[in-house]
This record gives sequence, C-alpha cells and structure tokens, in this order.
Amino acid sequence: MKIRTIRGYKKKSPYSRGKVILRRISYQTTILENNKTIELLFQRYLKNECTSHEIEILLEYFGAEGNEALLKKLIHEQSEKYHTTDGSYEGSDHLLETSFANIKNTISSENKKVFSLPFYNQKWFRMSAAAAVIFFVSTTAFYFLHKRNETIVALEKPAVPIVKDIPPGKDNAVLTLGDGTTIVLDSAANGTLAQQGNIKVLKINGQIAYNKTDGKMDNPVYNTVATSNGNQYQLILTDGSKVWLNAASSIRFPTAFTGNERKVEITGEAYFEVAKDAAKPFRVEFDNQSGGKGEVEVLGTHFNINAYPDEPNSKTTLLEGSVKIKNANSMQMLSPGQQALLSPGGISLKKDIDVSQVVAWKDGYFVFNDVDIHTLMRQVQRWYDVDVSFDGKISEDGYTGKISRDVPLSKFLHVLELNEIHIKTEGRKVVITP
Repeated sequence: MKIRTIRGYKKKSPYSRGKVILRRISYQTTILENNKTIELLFQRYLKNECTSHEIEILLEYFGAEGNEALLKKLIHEQSEKYHTTDGSYEGSDHLLETSFANIKNTISSENKKVFSLPFYNQKWFRMSAAAAVIFFVSTTAFYFLHKRNETIVALEKPAVPIVKDIPPGKDNAVLTLGDGTTIVLDSAANGTLAQQGNIKVLKINGQIAYNKTDGKMDNPVYNTVATSNGNQYQLILTDGSKVWLNAASSIRFPTAFTGNERKVEITGEAYFEVAKDAAKPFRVEFDNQSGGKGEVEVLGTHFNINAYPDEPNSKTTLLEGSVKIKNANSMQMLSPGQQALLSPGGISLKKDIDVSQVVAWKDGYFVFNDVDIHTLMRQVQRWYDVDVSFDGKISEDGYTGKISRDVPLSKFLHVLELNEIHIKTEGRKVVITP
C-alpha cells in the first residue's frame, strides 16, 4: 500500500489505468440526506465507478457535521470484509480511527485533493472519501503505511515485473556434529539423525531435539546449527530450552550441559525460551559491533538477540522474566518490555519496546515501525537471499507496516513500489534507486 504526500495540482486523464487522478473539488453540490443513497455512492467509489460529481457529493456530505457516525460505519464494514479469521490481520480498530481521522482532516483542509484509483487486484481495496487509504490483502494480510507530516493521499502503480519470481525463505539449516559431519536438515527424514555418546539427535516435525539415553555421561561435544540467507530453523536443547534461528544465523552448543552453567554462542538473530534451572544459569555469548563479546545471562526467560554484523547495534529484547546483559566494560539488568543496545560506546537501555514487532519474524511476519529503507532492505536481503544495493541518494523517510514473510519477492517489492520506492531487478540482484 502507498500513502504519500503530494503538493501542487496537475490534470490527468480521469480513468487512466494505473495512474493517479487528481481533482480540485468546488463543493458546490447538493448534499444528499438519504443514508442509503450515500452508502450506495460509497460502494461505487470503492469500485471506481463514481463520477467526479458523485465524488464531490460524498466529500461534501462527510464534511458536514452529524455524518461522522455513518462514515465510521462504512469504513468499519469495509475493513470487516478483509479481517481474516485466522488472525493474520490485526489492529483494525487502530487503523479504523486513523483512516477516519485522515479523511476528516483532508476534508477540512483548505486545498482538497481526491485520488481515484483503479483496482490492481480484487483482493486490494481502498477506502476513502477524501484520500485517506488503507490497503488489505486477504490472502497474505499486510498493510503498509508511509507517513509524512502533510496531506495524506494515495498512489497505486502496476505490479513490479519479475520474469522469474523468488520464493520466500523456508525452514532449513545445516547441522554440524562434533566430528565434523554435516547434515542438511530439510532433506533429512524424521527420526534419529545421529548418536553422540549418550546423546541422541532427533528430527521431530521439522525441528531437531537432543535427548539423553542410558549410559555413562561422556564429555560433551559441540554441535552447530546454522542457517543461510533464505532459511530459518527451530531446535530444542538437551535441557528443554527452545531456540528459533532467523536467516543467516547460527548457534553453537554442547550436546549436554555439564558443570554449573549452560552456555551457547550465537551469530545473527535468535529467539530463546529458556528452561528454568536455578542451579545452572543460561548464558548466551555473541560478538558485538565493537569487536568484543556480549553476554546475556538468565535462569529461565523469553528473549530475543539480534547481533547481525551489518546492523549498527546488537539488541537484546526481553519478553518475560529478567536477564543480565554485559560486555567488557558494563552491565545492565533488563525487565520485560526493555531492550539493551550494545554499541562501541557501551550499553544503552530502551523502555516500552513493542516486543511483538521484535519477534514478528518468528511468527511469520515482517513488522516495521518507522524503519528507514536501508534497515528494511537488510531484512529483505536475508530472507529472500538476494543481493541488495543502492544507486544514488535514497530518501531517509521511515516506513511502517506489516507484511507476511510467506509472500514471494515480487509481491513484497510491489508493496515497496506503491510507497514510491523505485526498484530495478535482475535475477537475484535488487537495486534501489532515487
């Protein structure tokens, strides 16, 4: 979806497919008092069947006092049609209020502009009597907002042409055993993958788990599970702790935890649900951007670590319990909803973090909140295994939205195109241009 601000005025052919149509409104039309007639006009507007005169009638009607309830009702009814029963779309109440506010603000502005857009696809709809637009896709359920501090209007363009589409990432990783043997996990059958001393490595329903068997406890050996770009994976450690690995990530861990601690090492991004054991704290070690080591210590909790080397900071976000994070020079305790940022300058703390946004990748979504295009495209690069580059000076505007990680690259890029992000593609090369 595209939301952008446009200044000025220009004329275009009223019904050119795929083009923006801008009209000045004179507001010298007769207000229709019949609610049913207004509802019919609203439906015609959504189907791009309204004449310019009918659009003027809608604008004038909804600009009059006393008609706000009907406008909210029509927006709500339209959004309900695209509210999926599996919970894939969330936040309709918030977007309802945002849409309503934008419509009223635009109606009351001195320079009123209306954009009449043809459907790109019947699964898309726009709802606006005055250029405030929300887009929903019923199958992939995403919305995307580009905010600026001016009048909000809408723009739609044809889909980005890609000759051969690139599918989204999948569940796959490579397991490296203590003796150096490697196992590609997506092609391995369910069941026992390996026996290392008294530790059995199992694949169960697409994830691996480590179980102790009878016998003498040998010295633990270390295994590594690593994902490449375009892959993610889940595993269960011998203590019952669960780990989700994002794309281009890895975890190194002992087949069995001995001694007085449970220690693992990660690269990239991982989400942990740590099994409680007061006698053995769980420690996660990772490299930070200053070249040193960062460490998270917990007893039993849920948290996310983002330690990609191409990100400006390493981020540890706490969802449940408490954690201690430290580096060579400082230490910080976290409470739920807080995030620690490790940078060359030390550890800083952010409060009131939207944790659902941080772990959205684990639940199958991209969620952006005022994210610049460079940060956004780093996630695209890892998930779709593409080479992203930038040509020229790119806008630093922030983008906010939610997109399913199950959509192919062409659909994701189409959403970006609707947000005035210009893209060139060739195979697995994606170039962002001004």
